[in-house]
Amino acid sequence: MPPKPKFTKEELIQAALELTREGGLEMVVARNLGQKLETAPSTIFTHFDSVEEIRLAVIEAARELYSRYVEEGLRMVPPMKGFAVQYIRFAMEESNLYSILFMNKRKEFKYVDFIIDEGHYEKVIAAAEESFSINREQAEFVYHNMWAYAHGIAVMSATGVCNFSVEEVSKMLGMACRSFLIGMRMPRDERESTVPKAGGIMKGDIGSYVAIDGNVVK
Repeated sequence: MPPKPKFTKEELIQAALELTREGGLEMVVARNLGQKLETAPSTIFTHFDSVEEIRLAVIEAARELYSRYVEEGLRMVPPMKGFAVQYIRFAMEESNLYSILFMNKRKEFKYVDFIIDEGHYEKVIAAAEESFSINREQAEFVYHNMWAYAHGIAVMSATGVCNFSVEEVSKMLGMACRSFLIGMRMPRDERESTVPKAGGIMKGDIGSYVAIDGNVVK
């Protein structure tokens, strides 16, 4: 029977969360937790049966922290832009936690499933409908495009590829949001309804593309 711990379950999770922030989820092992809590590694198994259970608790704690970022964003005006700003801020300030939540490879996961799995889909859609005076279909169009744009900036921030200030992010998202709203209302033309020809050599000219219905674009 493991010795009685001198720390609570919440303190253990917090220690595991700090280790994850420092070096990723792989840092959450009994030895590191024991050093962090200044106790014997075996005592951590009084609260959890395995390291895997502790890691799952860390992921849940990361989601709770992320949700606090999002709720703050949804109180901004407009809330969809606020959501995107806070999504990116979370990536900037909690890069390892962001990586765990949003940068893991998933099998057979469609784009819309990925967005819904984020956890705040209905709140963001409802906020977009109200603030932009648009219907649900229009709100989803804007949100799906905004998500892809924000996710790209967030990944660059989390991986250290690029550094952005919050002011830069705010301006970029504002422009993107306006562009998506305008694009939603504009009629489509052949330039946006074309895709690369399968097996073709791309030359950059319009003849290298086919329309969505499969016809060669003239």
